[in-house]
Amino acid sequence: MADEAGSDLTTADLFSSRTEGDWRGLVDRVLKGAPFDRLVSTTYDGIRLQPLYARARGPLPRALRAVPGRWDILARIDHPDAAAASRQALIDLEAGASGLHLIFAGSVGAHGFGVAGASIGLIEEVLEGEALDFGLPVEIDLGPHSEAAVAIADLVTRRRMEPSLTRIRFGLDPLGTAAAQGGATLAWPDAAPSLVDVTLRLIAQGQRGPFWVADGRVVHAAGGSEAQELAFALGSALAYVRALEAGGVPLDTASRVVGFRLAADADELLTIAKLRALRRLWARIEDACGLSPRPIHIHAETAWRMMTRRDPWVNLLRATVATFCAALGGADAISVQPFTQALGLADAFARRLARNTQLILAEEGHLDKVADPAAGSGAFEALTDELAKVAWALFQDIER
Repeated sequence: MADEAGSDLTTADLFSSRTEGDWRGLVDRVLKGAPFDRLVSTTYDGIRLQPLYARARGPLPRALRAVPGRWDILARIDHPDAAAASRQALIDLEAGASGLHLIFAGSVGAHGFGVAGASIGLIEEVLEGEALDFGLPVEIDLGPHSEAAVAIADLVTRRRMEPSLTRIRFGLDPLGTAAAQGGATLAWPDAAPSLVDVTLRLIAQGQRGPFWVADGRVVHAAGGSEAQELAFALGSALAYVRALEAGGVPLDTASRVVGFRLAADADELLTIAKLRALRRLWARIEDACGLSPRPIHIHAETAWRMMTRRDPWVNLLRATVATFCAALGGADAISVQPFTQALGLADAFARRLARNTQLILAEEGHLDKVADPAAGSGAFEALTDELAKVAWALFQDIER
C-alpha cells in the first residue's frame, strides 16, 4: 500500500511553471532601477559570475577520475627534527589519517619548516615503523632535495619491501622549485637529464609513481589567479613529459608518471571548477599527443595565502570550505594546513583539527561517494568551461 501511495505523488504539479523572464522581473523590482550588473561579479581571470545559471544541457563531459572512493586523507609531516616528525606521523595515522604528506625543508609547502636533510638515515628515522608496502599513501614535497627520492626508494629496498605495493608519489618538481626560489642553479635543459635518470632508476626498482609533480601552489601563493595556476601546472607537466620522452621513456609511461598538485582555497565555485578544469585540459593534451585520456592524480592542499596570523580561528572555517571544495572537485589526496600554521609549527591540537576536518567531511558528509558531484550543475559546468578556456589560452602563451 505504501508503494502504491508513493507512486501517485508528483511534486511538480504542486508548483506553477516559471520562466527566467519571471525571475528577472522580480529581480528588477528589487533592484529598483539599478543595473542588473550589480549582481554580476568578475574574477581575476575576467570570468563573469552570474547570479543564476540554467541547468546544463547536452551530454556531460567525462569526469576523468578513477572510480569513486575515499580520497587520501594526508597528514602534513613538516617537523625539522626527524624523531619529532616520526612521532607526528605515527600519531596522525593512529588517529585516522590514511596517508602522509612528507615535506622537506625548502619545498613549496614547507613555509620555513620541513624535514631538514635528505640522507637515507634521516629518512629512515622519519619513516620508522611505517609499513610502506601495505599501500600507505606518501605524498612528497621534495623541493630542492631530489636525492631524497632515491633515498626513499633505497629505503624500501633495504627493508625488503615489494616496491610495486608502495604508493609513494615522489614529487620531483624542478620548475616549481625554481619558481619558488626565484631561480635555479642549472638551466632546465641542463638539469632535466639527471632527473630523468632518477626516474629511470625508480622505474627499474619497481616503483609505480607518479615520480614528478606539476605544482601550481607556487603561483597561487604568489597571488596568481586560478587560470594562471592551471596554465603553470600544465606547462610544467608537459615540460616534464617532453624531458622524459627525450630521455628514452615511452610517451605513454611519461604521461602516467606525472601528477598534479593544486591549492584549494575558500572560493567554493572557482576551486571546484579549477580541479575539474585541470582534468579536462590534461585530457586534451593527452589527446593531442595521440594518447587515450585516463585519470590523473591530483593532490590538493588548503591554500597558504588564505591563512591569517591574527584571529587564526577563522582559518578553521576557511580550511573546512577549502577541503569541501577539494573533495567535490575530485582531488585524489588532500592535505589540510593546521589553523595555526601561519604562527609556526602546529601543536597537537591544531593538527588534530586539521585531520578531523577531513574525517568529518568524509564520514558524515559522504563526499567520497560520487566521482563528480558537480556534474550537471549549470554554474559549475559553465565555470569549468570558461576557466578551462582562459587557462588554455595562457598555457598556449607559455608554449609560444
